[in-house]
Amino acid sequence: MKKFITILFILSHFCFGQTFSETKRFGCSGSEPGQFNRPMALDISKDGALYVVDTGNNRIQLFDLSGQFIKSIGGFGFENDQFDQPKDIWTRSLVNIYVSDYNNQRLQRYDRNMNFISSLVTDDSNDPDFQFNEAASCAINSQNDLFLLDRGENKIIKFNRNDEPERYFGTYESGKGELEQPVQLDILPGSRLIVSDISRRSIMVYDFFGNYLIEISTSSFKTPRGIAVSDDGRIFVADADAAKIFIISADFKNVSELKLNLSKPLKQPMDLAIRCKIRKEKKHSLLYIIDDNEIIIGKLIEPEREE
Repeated sequence: MKKFITILFILSHFCFGQTFSETKRFGCSGSEPGQFNRPMALDISKDGALYVVDTGNNRIQLFDLSGQFIKSIGGFGFENDQFDQPKDIWTRSLVNIYVSDYNNQRLQRYDRNMNFISSLVTDDSNDPDFQFNEAASCAINSQNDLFLLDRGENKIIKFNRNDEPERYFGTYESGKGELEQPVQLDILPGSRLIVSDISRRSIMVYDFFGNYLIEISTSSFKTPRGIAVSDDGRIFVADADAAKIFIISADFKNVSELKLNLSKPLKQPMDLAIRCKIRKEKKHSLLYIIDDNEIIIGKLIEPEREE
């Protein structure tokens, strides 16, 4: 199969007028329900629940979309309902929820009520290229293929729906698509996988066969970590060190900085998630941002378009 290895360097700074307007914040530092200790990731399920990876407290907390606490599971340990430095969560599959349990070197699978189903751990009998050490992130496509990010060896392993490894990529053999310090995975329309890489200061794009397609970068990126994809294919990027949110256009040609209308400035945004809503035949989107030990909720306001 032919590989597309074109690299796109976006060095200009564009601004299209989209604004994020804060409506609410919740959370604070602590270990009580609804409090956080270094949360690193969040995701919104298809049924409209917000899951937050409360990494420092070794737990997953579940909220409704208004930020009302529902339940949590976890605590430090090695049992099926315990974690050791969880890093990411994927809730957008039809049935299962997946937690990247980093230091326990496994991927945990749960049902919608967070009841344990199974663990995916490395198989020492496999080819070493298909073994993994530190499960940092995962993403599942519509064919139920699982992509697991191994931070230990900076590679991605693709598993089929039977949890059988099929291919790996992002290593030295990927050439210009080699990963250096990858953080998070997500899925784009058109059978593409994206990876944030804080060492490369880029978003890397591959197809589902692991072929490297393009690198999206800008001089404004410092540590692009959290990524989320809107319904129209735009990529939202949380940059922790820049303390900014960026938007990459669906055609990858432009990067803009999201205008922020906040009650106080961003400190260190780690991750974000988008929820599209239709009300009275009008479509609008809500954005959820992890910043320090708080979750910021707000509306994405599109610029007025001339008739």
